[in-house]
Amino acid sequence: MTAVRRLGSYLAESLSELWMRPKHQLPALDFVRATAVLTVVAGHFYNTFWRLNMRLPVPPMSNGLVFRYGWTGVDLFFILSGYLIGVQLWKEKKKTGTINVFEFITRRGFRIWPLYYSIILMGTLAHVMRPHLSDMLFVSNYFRAGFPRGWTLSTEEQFYIAVPLLLAFTPWIKKLETYFWVLGAAVVSVWVSRYYACQSIVASGIASCKELDDMITPIHLHNEALVAGLAIALLSVARPHLFARKAEDGFSWRGFFVMGVCFVLAAAMYAADRMIFSFTYLALIFGSVTLWLLWDRSVFSWPASWRIWYPISRLSYGMYLNHFLLFSWITTWVVRGVVRQTGSTTMASYAGIVTGSIVSAIFAVFTFVFVERPFLLLRGRWIEGRKRKKAAASGGQELAAQVSGLP
Repeated sequence: MTAVRRLGSYLAESLSELWMRPKHQLPALDFVRATAVLTVVAGHFYNTFWRLNMRLPVPPMSNGLVFRYGWTGVDLFFILSGYLIGVQLWKEKKKTGTINVFEFITRRGFRIWPLYYSIILMGTLAHVMRPHLSDMLFVSNYFRAGFPRGWTLSTEEQFYIAVPLLLAFTPWIKKLETYFWVLGAAVVSVWVSRYYACQSIVASGIASCKELDDMITPIHLHNEALVAGLAIALLSVARPHLFARKAEDGFSWRGFFVMGVCFVLAAAMYAADRMIFSFTYLALIFGSVTLWLLWDRSVFSWPASWRIWYPISRLSYGMYLNHFLLFSWITTWVVRGVVRQTGSTTMASYAGIVTGSIVSAIFAVFTFVFVERPFLLLRGRWIEGRKRKKAAASGGQELAAQVSGLP
């Protein structure tokens, strides 16, 4: 009975953690993450699942905005990733002057690796994917992969390594604001790289380079949203008063102005060269909207504070990884069944996307409880252990200094 009680207590704590937003959690970020995963799932429904699994006409609803541009949710994820890890890194850099690269990567590893490799194992056993070494080493954004669209995880993992190394290897940069120039240079390097990469592809005899994966997946050709997230995080650490909450806060005209300027720049880049600035204008749009949501306290941003976004946000990583597997299985069965019963591909589409999303969320709850959370708890104990060791070492050094100062 003791084991049963412990399991019941663990399940209750896990489900409560999925529903109860921590006090320090920013509602706007939950909204951004939830929106990102829902748009990605919707975009993949037609662009990937329907095209590969269904031998049926594509319904007219596939031209809807969320289905046609659902792929942009990836860049929304990148904005959030850049911001969240940026806040951690900029604060550590400001406090200590450097970064503990090993500790940072290990913390991220406890969060990313367990579920990622679990989903790869499940997909392999279910015969819906054949992973390659590139999937296992997080380089599938450059080499042939077996995990569908797993290049985004490779990009983020490389980002988690590159940024702390950059900060650790630039100890001479004391003023945080200097890094704005470094981030700007990174974006310019993307433009140059995309230009020469496209020239190389066209020279090989291919008519256009715009839609090729070789121009989308490599991190050196597609990282502007990650850099934008880093920039917002840098601003929040270097100028914390801009993000401080005040009782009289209302509509953020400052955020609205920034958003307007970024939208104009995005439109200009889109008109100037969609190939070179392909992901820069998305970074400007999504980054400025995210910044406005962080600043605004008015009724216009109030829906972003709804509680429902938190559990979706908490499950977003699991849903992003598992919906490839589930769409190939239960969604196919649902769509074909509804088509047989009604003869309507539109009705079957609605049934498929709703059922697939719900099952994906339920499966993400399961993997959160039995895969993600155990490793997160382990990470918490590991972090606390390191803090105690540092505190003990610091106390020992202080005692030694006091003793050596005695006459």
